[in-house]
Amino acid sequence: MQQLYCNSCERFLADRLVEGYCPTEGCNYDSARGDQCEKCGKLLNSTDLIDPKCKVCGSTPCVRDTDHLFLELPLLKEKLEKYIDEPYVAGSWSQNAVHATNAWLKEGLKPRCITRDLKWGVPVPHEKYKDKVFYVWFDAPIGYISITACYTPEWEKWWKNPENVELYQFMGKDNVPFHTVMFPSTLLGTGENWTLMKTISVTEYLNYESGKFSKTKGIGVFGNDAKATNIPPEVWRYYLLTNRPEASDTLFTWTDLQAKCNNELLNNLGNFINRVLSFIAKPEGTGYGSVIPVSPDLDSHTLTLSLAETVGKLIEQYIDAMDKVRLKQGLKIAMAISSEGNAYLQESKFWKLYKQNPASCATVMKTSVGLVYLLACLLEPFMPSFSKEVLQQLNLCPEEHLSFCDEKGDSGKAKRPWDLIPSGHRIGKPAPLFKGLVCSCAFLDDLYLFYHIPLHDHLHYIQENDAVTGLREKFAGSQAERKLRTEVVAQLEATEI
Repeated sequence: MQQLYCNSCERFLADRLVEGYCPTEGCNYDSARGDQCEKCGKLLNSTDLIDPKCKVCGSTPCVRDTDHLFLELPLLKEKLEKYIDEPYVAGSWSQNAVHATNAWLKEGLKPRCITRDLKWGVPVPHEKYKDKVFYVWFDAPIGYISITACYTPEWEKWWKNPENVELYQFMGKDNVPFHTVMFPSTLLGTGENWTLMKTISVTEYLNYESGKFSKTKGIGVFGNDAKATNIPPEVWRYYLLTNRPEASDTLFTWTDLQAKCNNELLNNLGNFINRVLSFIAKPEGTGYGSVIPVSPDLDSHTLTLSLAETVGKLIEQYIDAMDKVRLKQGLKIAMAISSEGNAYLQESKFWKLYKQNPASCATVMKTSVGLVYLLACLLEPFMPSFSKEVLQQLNLCPEEHLSFCDEKGDSGKAKRPWDLIPSGHRIGKPAPLFKGLVCSCAFLDDLYLFYHIPLHDHLHYIQENDAVTGLREKFAGSQAERKLRTEVVAQLEATEI
């Protein structure tokens, strides 16, 4: 085959080391890589690029002949199409995965090069090609299997057991063809009984403020940055999942993160749970002394029966969404149950019922604490640390109690929230689960030093809008600028000591 070679660097160029204009009609993206265009998503060969440039030195590479190994995709066409048809019919592939795969098939399957002239990578175990390595997207998916084999000698129970194992995969849209065409073809070509992917959930792009995330340009907030903000993990998980780009690109903004934290987690979810548990924890005479009360009038409590009917329908919707890997929808439904709980408390006026109608108040509280437990179950896939804390406040063991289904998998008891926690059970100590989006003292010093945001003497927090402004400013600029800011702060702190 022909491949791009940089005379200045004296080497063949890896796909990531060459950029040029995308040759796809109507695209013309000026930063397409040697193997794929980020804009239109089409897989490319580096020699197809228009006006290619070496990303290391900026010179124009030349074309040289070199021998490589290819995966003969056309010979696997019939097997591959038969495999793909099954999840299509079952509807277990997200639409963007279906579109990306169809685009490949529509163009016609072509032999695909699976080796590269590079020093770094997995060496090809063949004498003629010993100086070459495997192309990363041929090699990497095989790593899914080898990782399992490193974990257990019984790896074939997972990877060669399609009758009893269902394989789910999650990825960004630019990696779809490697997992729906390339890797299945690799497995099918062996003729062995591999467990092939059944369900794929593909996301579009999550953009940052006014542009794309970029580590090289220092645009956005990344893993180490997220930790430095002191924003709890459950807040990050919640925000990213509510903003999951399942059908179209979505946007990360600090203002939106603040709004969702304060309005949805703090004022909706956290408020409901804390109101319920705090009231139950009050001493007898004003509450229930931390003991779940007996509820004698369930059959005649219209408000509670109406709530149960609504929650039952939402539970069915939640299970359907999660079965179809519509994670954002599942999270939205779980939060809707929290909203129903808040509305139930308000409409019941439980604080008045405690003296005026004790039996009715007991029913409301026993039902509400069941909803608290139910929310811990529903939200555990999204915010495990949150659910663990809720169960501790309920004085329940997560390993033994975290399920709203019975032994047979029936979710019927979730539609009777008053039955989820028995009367007489003693809860733990309630505590607020969420706080408004604020920043730490150390971060305030950073903000004042570089951005001159006004601070209040001796306060360990700042106004919420100032916090968002500071976070937006902190995670702007290049990586070099961020590093410089960190070094200056460290030097000043050392000087003070």
